[in-house]
Amino acid sequence: MQNLANRMEQALMPLAGKLANLKYLIALRDGMVYAMPFFIVGSILLLLLNLPLTDPANFMFSQWYTDLMAEYKGDWLQPFYATLGMSCLFISFGIGSSLGKQYGLPEITSGFLSLFAFLLVAAPVTGWPPAINASYLDSKGMFTAILVSYLAIEIFRFMHTRKLTIKLPEQVPPAIARSFESLTPVIAIILVLQPLNIFVASLGEGGMLIPELMMKLFVPLVGAADTLPGLLLIVLLVHVLWFCGLHGTNIVVGVITAIMLTNLQANQAALEAGQALPAIFAGGFLDSFVYLGGAGATLGLAIAMSISKSAHLRSIGRLSVVPGLFNINEPVIFGAPVIMNPILGIPFICIPLINVTVAYMATSMDLVGRVVALVPWTTPGPLAAFLSTNFSFSALILSLLLVAFSTVAYLPFLKVYSRSLEEQESEQVEGKAATA
Repeated sequence: MQNLANRMEQALMPLAGKLANLKYLIALRDGMVYAMPFFIVGSILLLLLNLPLTDPANFMFSQWYTDLMAEYKGDWLQPFYATLGMSCLFISFGIGSSLGKQYGLPEITSGFLSLFAFLLVAAPVTGWPPAINASYLDSKGMFTAILVSYLAIEIFRFMHTRKLTIKLPEQVPPAIARSFESLTPVIAIILVLQPLNIFVASLGEGGMLIPELMMKLFVPLVGAADTLPGLLLIVLLVHVLWFCGLHGTNIVVGVITAIMLTNLQANQAALEAGQALPAIFAGGFLDSFVYLGGAGATLGLAIAMSISKSAHLRSIGRLSVVPGLFNINEPVIFGAPVIMNPILGIPFICIPLINVTVAYMATSMDLVGRVVALVPWTTPGPLAAFLSTNFSFSALILSLLLVAFSTVAYLPFLKVYSRSLEEQESEQVEGKAATA
């Protein structure tokens, strides 16, 4: 087993390490994380304004809620439009500030340059009096926001390293000096992106926008991720990286968050319009049905360890159950350990693949509700499933069943691992006795 672990480490660690240190992935992850509080509040508000209480045929029908929404729903949708409805503004600023910080550039200036670059290509002014077209400030402009944010910071870095920015004397206050330093990058961004705007507009009738072109290019990617093979690939990658000792969730979170937010907004638009929800992989789908207790569905492992005959494993398991309820699984991952452990690594990788298959099939057959809201990632999985699917009781039951399945599935591997620990302990005792 040790030889197998060593070989796997030699084969996988170099590649995994390079992935973890990619500046673009780190910036993408940070941009999504910075924006997430706004998205959670906006989506929960939308959920509260669309509770399943307005259908007279539903046993949950409530007249007071129906009357309340008829009078005030329009007034309270504004915070939703100012958060998820303008999600790309938050994301572009976050990506730019993170990438700029990694390059040693002024963080705030980098964020504003990225935000400016995104607005330049995604928010054209039309009509008279002039009005901004906000159609692509939401998740439809997500991939454009990511790419132009990268481009803006690379332009800034190029000009900064070649001293093509305006430098004022040291006596000038820092805030004023930084504002003048961004003058030439702003001009450079205009000279790069505005001709591109004009060229893309010439490709379609009525003037095509860059975000519209990006949507056409990335539709296959978004569609592929919302299939069972696509989700299996995502879940497999996350858990292989975790098995190698890297935070697999953090490494791929930026890419998959862009996809899940795009799908979430499609579901929310359909919910608001009273239409069928189109996407399965949206919002916290993985948190609700796959990452139960954290990556590897380790709440089940913590429960199984807490009843183990091994005192060592039992003590770690009992300490890990409560954090596991809130999807904090570092105590069990590093305490067991799971990392580079071939025995526990098998269920750690395979159980989430089974969970995502079951959840995807149940959702596609409309046995459980689809995700329409974001909830904090620390929300216990079954509760997250219930809340994010607009109070679907079947989603709650499915999540509980998957926790139970994870616990049972870990047990046989845990017994094998417990015996291997006992054998190692006995060998160490015999070795010490022979030495004495």
